[in-house]
Amino acid sequence: RYHYACKRLHQIFTARITAEPLYELKMGFSLHAHLCAEHVTALRKRVGEMREPPLGLEAVPDPHLEIFFDEILAAPTTEELLLGLYEKAVPALKAALERHQQDTNPLVDHPTGRICRFALLELEDLAAFGAQSIAVLVDAPCRQRLADWLSLLDDYLSAAGGLDGTEPPSGKTIQRRHSAKPYEYDRV
Repeated sequence: RYHYACKRLHQIFTARITAEPLYELKMGFSLHAHLCAEHVTALRKRVGEMREPPLGLEAVPDPHLEIFFDEILAAPTTEELLLGLYEKAVPALKAALERHQQDTNPLVDHPTGRICRFALLELEDLAAFGAQSIAVLVDAPCRQRLADWLSLLDDYLSAAGGLDGTEPPSGKTIQRRHSAKPYEYDRV
């Protein structure tokens, strides 16, 4: 699931660079896409060390998790995109990696713990950038207007058993909102 989350974050950051009008966000998205791609590679290599092919990394781990990332990708405004990425997806991945480090045996699973530790350093940087961007671009009325959608993102994660799948799934049936219409890449 960590691999899937990093892969989807990379996809979202990359897909949204072109149409993003704010230069600073374009630069941040490109850096964050690069960092996510590096973590995808590290996680893939680690899974390859622990399993024989096929690794199973191309399968979607949970349909609700797929919808969670699809919703963020299809967010129609910069404000929604920022909130989805930096207040929902990045903190969920960060919490999952922290939980993994707490729950694993640091001696037996040192290689995975090391990957988690390094990823957490960079996720802190992503979160700090996101918090600064949100503070400047998202005001209280905008946040209030988006409260239902942000709650919906929480529902998707809950239905998936959390990003890492360690919680019991909520069993809720949840409909797509922004991603009901497939995302179309905006070249402009």
